[in-house]
Amino acid sequence: MRRCKISLVVGSSIDGKISPGRGISSKNFGEYIPEEVSFELHKLRSKVDGILVSSSTVLFDNPSLTVRSIQCKKRPYRIIMDRLGKIPKNSKVLNAEAKTIILTSKQGKLKFKKVPNNMKVIICKTKEEKLDLNDTLKQLKNEGIKNILIEGGGTINYSLFSLNLIDEIVAFIFPFIIGGKDTPTIVDGQKSFYNSFKKMKLMSTKQIKGCLMNTYKYER
Repeated sequence: MRRCKISLVVGSSIDGKISPGRGISSKNFGEYIPEEVSFELHKLRSKVDGILVSSSTVLFDNPSLTVRSIQCKKRPYRIIMDRLGKIPKNSKVLNAEAKTIILTSKQGKLKFKKVPNNMKVIICKTKEEKLDLNDTLKQLKNEGIKNILIEGGGTINYSLFSLNLIDEIVAFIFPFIIGGKDTPTIVDGQKSFYNSFKKMKLMSTKQIKGCLMNTYKYER
């Protein structure tokens, strides 16, 4: 494979909603999610070279993106796509718990003039006022990162599917309904994939304390 292997992990309600509402942190799911589900997520994290999110996820959720509750031989990189350098300096992803890679533009690089030893800033190409995903994956491959776990929101998921860059999905489905026509979903974008459905093959399913953990492979 010329690029990194991309695994997408998502957590949603039965009706496919990934947060209680637009602009509301998905951490509000926390009280409804069993510890056993969190353990499975950390197992997934422990098996990859990097965990990637967008700057929006950092701004809304302020995740640490570290491996907890399980031992791993090496800590995965925390990879942040931040074209304009929006993430605050006190974000958890910038602490010393693990190494961090910031993917940004020439413009965004100006916000990261001084960085600690555990952090690296990489300038990527841009396309239509967004980071070029193909270039970012190429840059990460050059850094020795072979497999990535995506923990982003519906917008970045849509972009990755649009370019056929997803190899695998691990979907945690929680036993509740959220509703709302404008509530964020697993894959949010301007257009549907009506003329080119993204067909997935179910590889495994597991029940965890009333939740489901489904693993799918993307059939190209």
